[in-house]
Amino acid sequence: MKPRRPLWRLLRYVGRRPGLLAASVATMIVGAGVDLMLPELVKRAVDGPIKESRAGDLPLYALGIMGVLVAGAGIRAARAIISVRAGRLIGMSLRLDVFRHIQRMGMRFFDRHPVGVLTTRVTGDVEAIEEFFSSGVAAVFHDALKLLLVLVVLFLVNAELAWYVISVVPLLAVASAIFTHRSRRDFGRVRNEVAATNGFTTEAIGGIGVTRLFQRREHAFSTYSDHVGRLCTAHLATVKNFAFFFPTVQSLSALAIALVVMFGAAGIRDASFTYGEFFQFFLLIELFFEPIRSLSENLNMMLQAMVSGERLFEVLDTEPGIGDEADARDAQDVRGSVRFEDVHFAYKEDEPVLRGVDFDIPAGTTLAIVGPTGAGKSSILNLVSRFYDVDSGSVRLDGVDVRRYAQRSLRSRIAVVLQDVFLFRGSVLDNIRLFDERIPRERVEDAVRAVRADRVIARLPDGLDAPIEERGANFSAGGRQLIAFARALVHDPAILVLDEATSSIDTETERLIQEAMETMRRGRTSIVVAHRLSTVKAADQILVMQRGRVAERGTHEELLRAGGLYRRMYELQVKHDA
Repeated sequence: MKPRRPLWRLLRYVGRRPGLLAASVATMIVGAGVDLMLPELVKRAVDGPIKESRAGDLPLYALGIMGVLVAGAGIRAARAIISVRAGRLIGMSLRLDVFRHIQRMGMRFFDRHPVGVLTTRVTGDVEAIEEFFSSGVAAVFHDALKLLLVLVVLFLVNAELAWYVISVVPLLAVASAIFTHRSRRDFGRVRNEVAATNGFTTEAIGGIGVTRLFQRREHAFSTYSDHVGRLCTAHLATVKNFAFFFPTVQSLSALAIALVVMFGAAGIRDASFTYGEFFQFFLLIELFFEPIRSLSENLNMMLQAMVSGERLFEVLDTEPGIGDEADARDAQDVRGSVRFEDVHFAYKEDEPVLRGVDFDIPAGTTLAIVGPTGAGKSSILNLVSRFYDVDSGSVRLDGVDVRRYAQRSLRSRIAVVLQDVFLFRGSVLDNIRLFDERIPRERVEDAVRAVRADRVIARLPDGLDAPIEERGANFSAGGRQLIAFARALVHDPAILVLDEATSSIDTETERLIQEAMETMRRGRTSIVVAHRLSTVKAADQILVMQRGRVAERGTHEELLRAGGLYRRMYELQVKHDA
């Protein structure tokens, strides 16, 4: 469902800048008035000094005409400066609103919206709106005001001839309606194709290693070529619309001038219409069609802005999905006991991932979760952190449903280390404390030593101040994992969540991390999703997940004695490692 009245909603952002709005309105009114002074001066010059051969008065009129033209140029310059400033400030407000809203969204939103599409919303769509407010919106309102004033003056000068000018307006209205309908449709196609192209580009560049490894460069290029081709076709459709509209406006303008010339000449012959009034009327016709031509040009930006506004407001109108209750509780003092009670959950309707899951983790103990791919292991972790809400049942922290806690407070007590560690551009220090300068450097150094990351960092020329490239490309998988462990420890969580955190590292680094995990788990509840069963032997409790249900539970020894799924998985791994 598209949001209603995107243009009016965008104009509300103008209202946030009342000073700029007042200045813009003032320049519009003064500018329109100054423009109307030129035809009047020409009329007076023609019917006065020129008709009566008073050459001595002509320099005064010439200076007046020059003054009007210079004043008009100055007002247009002032309006341009005000418009650009307003556009940039409005664009900044929109970017902040959209980015802030995206940060509040639940994970289901990101499941449905690819990164490239969201990036286009925050960049390309905002830029289209920014361009409209910088160059188009003031011009649109100025032209509309000017059109109205010129129309009034036309009737004041000669009502009969004014009706001949007005006679072409219905044809102009029909052409404008057709142009607006087609352009809005085609600009919508352009924005959709831009988003699709950007989305594929982001994905293709991010997966360049896989593309090269499996020799799929030609396929990637062919797919990208298809996207670019559709984008080009969409752009050409908008060009065809303008190719139809501009000649139509020009032809109707020529028709109006021809009617005035034909019927105005009769007025001059019978002395009911002076030469000065004729020239004045002719200039007024030009002033009448000038804003129409300008409006048609600015309509391009306006239609793009409306389409982009629809897409932005579609994001802004999307509810976050997961919100805090009015009386949400603080989680700072939680001890870390976790309980799942008959939890059912699905990412998509009718595709259940968890089916009646029950288990209990006493505070300060370690739970390991194992099982085949798709069994629901990572979904359990997502529910503990409340990235998603359960469909039925409950997840309880210290006996309280996690939905009763404030999300920000809840997640401050949970540290998550994933298999694919995400590192930001910045220094090692920035990434460990996540740009929170309230965390002292000494605390970071203690965490680094505790997780054995000091051995990796000591090899860097600048130590903790060493730069990290995009996504940590200048670090090995093991190095990124150790930094992630230091990041988790330095925030002193009550609950530690490890999702396949040791599955992509070498044996030596795994040994270091196993030692670090012993330190990290002291006094904390730990939930470990593991691929290597050898890493979960020391867990207080092991859950074996299968098809969204708890198939087995117990300690490592108990599960081996039971001779079920866990034992078969363990024996297969032992045999594989041998």
